[in-house]
Parts: sequence; structure tokens; C-alpha cells
Amino acid sequence: MDEFDISIDYELFRISERYQPDGRLSYDFAWLNGPADGTYGFTIGRSGGEAAPADSDGASRMSREELVEQARSLLDSFYAAGGVGEEDFPDHVPPQFGL
Repeated sequence: MDEFDISIDYELFRISERYQPDGRLSYDFAWLNGPADGTYGFTIGRSGGEAAPADSDGASRMSREELVEQARSLLDSFYAAGGVGEEDFPDHVPPQFGL
């Protein structure tokens, strides 16, 4: 999978795929306009020990829709009362259209 960018409520993410040293597939989410000058992000891995390089039909890969949902879930929890945003990045303001 080639890396790709998504926008969710004006929040911008770049999603890329890579393999862990043990062969398991993971996805990196770089939050391009997020806190810490755009250096904040997260990684998720596929569970169950799938070694994706041997998975020729892509069964262990996440769909774009699943990846977008993961980013949306991060935003929901980040901006929730008592969430990471409020606690660790109190000066971060969500981007808004037209501002």
C-alpha cells in the first residue's frame, strides 16, 4: 500500500504501512496538523501474528475505511473531556474551516 493522506473534520493524517521486525504488519498515522508541531501520531499493528509478506491476497491488511475509522477514534478520544489533548496539549486548538 502506498502512503496516503486523509482529512477528518479538517484534521490531516498521513497513513503508511510497514512491517515490524517480526514480520507483522503495522500502520503509522502521522497527524500532520496536530499537536507538537505536527510530530504527534500513533501506530497500530495487526494482532494474531499474521506475517503479511506471505499473505498474497492481503487478508491481513486493513481497508482504507478501517484506517480512517482508527484516525477518527483517535480524534474522538484526544478531544474528549479528560483526554490526551486536554491533559497533555492544552494549547492545541483544533483547526477550523476558514480560520
